[in-house]
Amino acid sequence: MEDLILTLYILILISLNVVFFTLFRKEKLNLMLSGIIMMVLAPLIGFSSGALFLHFYDWSSGGTGEGAGYGGAFLGLITLANGVLILLIGVIRWVLNLIKKVK
Repeated sequence: MEDLILTLYILILISLNVVFFTLFRKEKLNLMLSGIIMMVLAPLIGFSSGALFLHFYDWSSGGTGEGAGYGGAFLGLITLANGVLILLIGVIRWVLNLIKKVK
């Protein structure tokens, strides 16, 4: 079941990136705003994936299930890093356009 959760996470992350960059190319959404949206979604994705990992944990193995929390936190941090990267790309593009307009 963990493989299904990770596959869905990867598909969601890739589809969000495709949507954000498609909307950017159509000039309907700024990359800085896309990065902020992705960073806001990071805790939601992290908590929900951690809860799903914990829900499907095999309690008969005798563990405490703390790996599920670590897995959810790791997925949330990956999403946060993706949002920061999109935000930085947007800021760099904005600065370059500002410099180009000044010249």
